[in-house]
Amino acid sequence: MRGDLVIVVPGIMGTALTRVGQDVWDLSLQAIGGILGSTRTREMLKLQKDIRDEDPEPPHALDVGGAIFGPRLLPGLISDIGYVGLRRKLDIEPDRFVVFPYDWRLSNRNSARKLRQFVDERLSHWQETADPALYPGAKDAKVVFLCRSMGGLVVRYYTEVLGGWEKTRSVTTLGTPFSGSVKALRFLTGQARWVPGPLNEQIREICSTYPSLGQLIPTYRIVLDEENGRVALDSRTPLEGVDPWMIEESVRFFTDIDNAIQKNDALHGRHRYALFAFGGDKHRTDQAISFPMGSKPRFHSDFSKSTDLNDRYLPSPRGDGTVSHLAQTPPEWSSTGQPLWLDSRHADLMNADKAIEQLKRICDDVPLAQALSSEHPVGVELPDVAVAGEPFEIWATNAEASLRLRVRRLAENGRCVWDEEMRPCGDDTFRAEVRAESGRWTLEVYSPTVKYVCRDVILVV
Repeated sequence: MRGDLVIVVPGIMGTALTRVGQDVWDLSLQAIGGILGSTRTREMLKLQKDIRDEDPEPPHALDVGGAIFGPRLLPGLISDIGYVGLRRKLDIEPDRFVVFPYDWRLSNRNSARKLRQFVDERLSHWQETADPALYPGAKDAKVVFLCRSMGGLVVRYYTEVLGGWEKTRSVTTLGTPFSGSVKALRFLTGQARWVPGPLNEQIREICSTYPSLGQLIPTYRIVLDEENGRVALDSRTPLEGVDPWMIEESVRFFTDIDNAIQKNDALHGRHRYALFAFGGDKHRTDQAISFPMGSKPRFHSDFSKSTDLNDRYLPSPRGDGTVSHLAQTPPEWSSTGQPLWLDSRHADLMNADKAIEQLKRICDDVPLAQALSSEHPVGVELPDVAVAGEPFEIWATNAEASLRLRVRRLAENGRCVWDEEMRPCGDDTFRAEVRAESGRWTLEVYSPTVKYVCRDVILVV
């Protein structure tokens, strides 16, 4: 309905967490220096042991600031282009558009309870104050949720377990890990790619105390087992850096949502609100894990090592670089063909032009267009972290030579500071070697011949 309230729910790193006005998770070079050099800083950023679904106590408590509107990343796990200009792009009036800020470190159950209070207050205010001449149906307004990444899990718990579906018109997810993310498991076991060892270990040590990350441990069949084929991760499997309770808690969290969906479907019907899932499916993404004898877990971007014969014939599975295409599909949907797929990587799913077109239709209650992805199945790969002045590589695969791909580097204000042609390497592959000074940069792979662009964020230290 045109008069519904639009609420954006960010994911990890999408809300500023502050102490004495300082954004402590804005990973500038100074902040990284504090994490690496100060035990006191690391202890402050951790959460207390056995916090589970509760709020943190001092000195671990942080103030919740506003939404992040510029590029951010948590090296080894997630990156985010931000929400700059989103309301304007969607052409929504300021009073009808709000962002739910929350402490993304905490349990998603905790955040869902806070979302319930937020919705109760904001929706009532909108229903009472909206101009009836402009919004004649506002007194019966509901909520249109736009959810980035983990924000979709917060909303799903709110709508299904806490009964929030009664106040919900629609839920749109972008890159939400409905059954977890193998990349989160890589991060928690200290095997993040490209992140320098000391930084990798210190950030892992801090973030392994966050219940929200434990609730991203995958629950679908990710383990390649020689005897049993592909199976789910078991809490009895020893994983360095991952407490067994985190695996058990992830299973409980997703099971609570799945059980609530089944119960609500049976009592109230499946179409209680509209559900839209957007995702990325072009980029190499961790899909599975194996346990070679006497060595660390090994991560796989496909199921070719599976002993389950059915897995051998799966099409090459990909994702958005962070979440697999399988995990971006709501569990009650029967096929990965049902989500709307984009060319984008995880960082840019909410800002891509084709996504904006569809989100505007959803907010205006207009039927969706059916095609989001271009005809070019290009996959892009780049590091999360690089060293200032030293070369690093950007690769594009499945890219026809006619695309003449280029890469450019954008400052945080969006200004282009460098633009170069990528070199074709044969086999539909392009490569560029890039150097950059210290800072947080957006890298954009694009074609000057067709309408194609793919963005992500890199931290240069």
